Amino acid sequence: MGLIMLPLLAAWLAGAGYAVFLWYSLWTVGKPLLYVSALMIVGVLLALVYARVGLAGFKAREEVWAFEIPMHFLLNKTAIAMFVLAVAFSFLARHMADVPQATAVCFVVAFALSIGTVAASLYAETFVRHHDIRVTY
Repeated sequence: MGLIMLPLLAAWLAGAGYAVFLWYSLWTVGKPLLYVSALMIVGVLLALVYARVGLAGFKAREEVWAFEIPMHFLLNKTAIAMFVLAVAFSFLARHMADVPQATAVCFVVAFALSIGTVAASLYAETFVRHHDIRVTY
């Protein structure tokens, strides 16, 4: 199963790297440190909320398949679509002078989804043990 999950995890980590690049590009174009720091805090908070809400759906379950929770996050179609849209719009936003905050919004969405997905995928085993959920193989 690692042959499937590892490339997916690496892709989400690469997405997090691109989100950090967006954050750095905001910082280098002259945005104040307080502004980019606030964006990072909002991104981290939204990542935690995304992971917590996603994991809350598994709380009431009595048993799960061994890789069900990580695969739920790694292959979430809605999250993938939102991430791709944020990345695509960030490319377009570089040439649009009418929307100065577009890169900031793209950073927050991309960062929250990628970090939230990675965190929830890595935390899944601990979550299962903490809530006494039986794991089937």
